[in-house]
Amino acid sequence: MDSYSIISNDRSILGESPVWDEKLQRIYWVDIEGKCLHSWSYIENKKLIWNFDHRLCAISLTNQNNILLCAFDTFFSLFDISNQIIKKLDKQVILPSKVRFNDGKTDGYGRFWCGTMSESNPSKPDGALYMIDNKLEIHEIVRGIHISNSITSSLDNSFLYYADTYKKLIFKADLNEKKPYLDKSRIIIDNKNLKGFPDGSTIDKDGSLWNAEWNGGQVVQYDEVGKIINTIKTPMKKPTCVAFGGLNMDKLFITSAKDNNNDQDDISGKTICIDAKVKGLYSNRFYI
Repeated sequence: MDSYSIISNDRSILGESPVWDEKLQRIYWVDIEGKCLHSWSYIENKKLIWNFDHRLCAISLTNQNNILLCAFDTFFSLFDISNQIIKKLDKQVILPSKVRFNDGKTDGYGRFWCGTMSESNPSKPDGALYMIDNKLEIHEIVRGIHISNSITSSLDNSFLYYADTYKKLIFKADLNEKKPYLDKSRIIIDNKNLKGFPDGSTIDKDGSLWNAEWNGGQVVQYDEVGKIINTIKTPMKKPTCVAFGGLNMDKLFITSAKDNNNDQDDISGKTICIDAKVKGLYSNRFYI
């Protein structure tokens, strides 16, 4: 990586779920183990932080300004960033013991997809993929996932990508506005020969899939059939997720996890920004 900007000097234990808000011109991201939500204003060059009693794992913008849909470790809620009020959804999922929510993103139909993972033993397929529809009904879509990640819908919203990080696989499944399930789920990327593991993803305006490679120290750009287009080395070993943003949507924000080493130049756990040379899409908003 030739050059990058550090968005915040705060070092996340487990940074995740970057989301660009084009209305407020700010980037959000979470620190799961730090139990907090971060934000940095592109226009004001101002940093904000919200602290919680529970681990915040994934977020989505909504069609109501200042309201975020949040997947905490074991429950879903709406969070008003203006008054810091958390309102749990009336309906919830009863998760198995030692299983928490992990990665999540909203599709182009305004529905939130979120996966879980086993904390006691990541090699156990105790995770699943869920979807919250616009009536706030929660549907279990896919079972038997070890660590759910890389959730993002395709450019035309015909497909949903999702990964099982432990197995180093990225899947692509048919998406339908009228159906609360996925069709024809198939493997399009098998990373078993790579050092890293597929983590969080996003889509650019040309339909390419951008995936952060945990423990691989890179972000990989794939075409729609899973062929590698480009590989970008990152200054941190554990990039966790990516999101496009900026005034022209040509900045790529990369979150990361803290890496325990003694390197004085180590920036692991920090969120950085690079010039992507391509443009991304506005984040889909969950419709309440």
